[in-house]
Amino acid sequence: MAGEKNTHPQGRSSASAVDKPVDATVEQLLARLRLGSLSASDVYSYPGRNDNWSGITDTGDSVFVKQLKGSSGESLKRYRRVVSFERLAARSGRPFPRPEFLGGDEERRLLVFRMLDDVRSGSELAVAEEFTESMSERAGRTLAALHQLPFREQDFTEADPHPYPPVADLRSLPLELYINATGAFVQAWGLLQRDAALLDELERLRAGEAGVARVPIHGDLRLDQFLLTDTAFYVNDWEEFRLGDPARDVGAYVGEWLHRAVLRIPAQETDDAFSAVLTHEEVVARGAEELARVLPLVSAFHRGYRAGGGPDGDGLVVRATSYAGWHLIDRLIASTRESGRLSAIVRAAAGIGRTALLDPRSFVSTVGLGEGS
Repeated sequence: MAGEKNTHPQGRSSASAVDKPVDATVEQLLARLRLGSLSASDVYSYPGRNDNWSGITDTGDSVFVKQLKGSSGESLKRYRRVVSFERLAARSGRPFPRPEFLGGDEERRLLVFRMLDDVRSGSELAVAEEFTESMSERAGRTLAALHQLPFREQDFTEADPHPYPPVADLRSLPLELYINATGAFVQAWGLLQRDAALLDELERLRAGEAGVARVPIHGDLRLDQFLLTDTAFYVNDWEEFRLGDPARDVGAYVGEWLHRAVLRIPAQETDDAFSAVLTHEEVVARGAEELARVLPLVSAFHRGYRAGGGPDGDGLVVRATSYAGWHLIDRLIASTRESGRLSAIVRAAAGIGRTALLDPRSFVSTVGLGEGS
C-alpha cells in the first residue's frame, strides 16, 4: 500500500545501519560513473524495502546506492519516475533541494546519490518534537516550488494514474492479495468494503482528478521524505513522481501530522496491561491537546505553500482535506502489515479520516487549511 516505508537511509540514524558486502553490479556502476570503488570502505546498509549501500569510495566520494526491488515491471516504472524527476528538475534551471543524483543503471534498477552528512529526517525531528513551524513553512514553500516546475507531457515516461486510493480493490480484493494478507489486513479491508458511503466518496475523489489541472507532484509525501541538515533542507524519494493533483501532496502532509496527533492519544496510561484505562472524556481532552499542538505546524506549512506561489483556492484545500482523510485510512491499512491486530487508536485515526472524507468542506479549518492559516 501507499505509505510503505521507502525512506532514504540518509534520513535514518546510523545506529540502524549494518555492514553489508557490496554487490558486484554496484561496483561496476560506480566505476562507470568514475566514482571509484567501495571495496576497501566501511559500507553500511539500512533497513527498508530496497537494497542499499552507503560509504566513501577510494576516490573520496561519499555515495549512497539504492537498488529498487519488486517485480520487473513495477520496479522499472519506479526507476523511470526517479529519472524523470531528476531530468525535469535539472532542465528547469531552478535549484530544487534534493540529494544530488550521480547516475543510475536502468537494467539493474540501481540509483546513485551523493551521501548527505549529519542529516535527520522530518520524522525523526517530529518524534523528538523538534520539527518547528519555520521548518514546516519551508516545507510548504518547497512543495510549492515542485508544483510550479515547468514541464512537458513527454517529460513523464510513466503516465499511469496514481494507484491510490485503490477504489477497484476496495470493491473487489484481488485473490493474490487476499491469499497473502494478514488477518488484520483482511479485517481492515472488510471494514472499508462494507462502508458504502466511504467507497462512494473515494470514487468521487478519484473521478474528480480528471477535471483538475495537473502539475508535477511527489506522489508519496511523508515526513520521512524531508531530510534536514544544519544548513539545508532536502526532499527525497521520487519513485511515485508523476503529473497529478497538487492536493494529493498537500493532503498527505496534513494527514501526516493528523496521524501523529491521534497516535499520541493513548487508550490507557501506559502499555502495561494493568495500567488505568482512560475515560472517554480524558481521551477526547487529550485528542484536543494533540490537535492543538500540530495545527500551528499545518498552518505554517499552508502559509509557506501560498507564499511560495503554490496553486491554492477553495477547491484545492477541500480536495487536500479529503486526501488528508485518505492518508489516515491508508495508515490503518499500512499498520496491518506491522501488527497482527487493529489497535483501537489506529481505528480511531481511520475514523477521523472517514469523517474528513465524507464532509471535507466542513473540516478545512479543523485540519489547519482555513483562510486564517
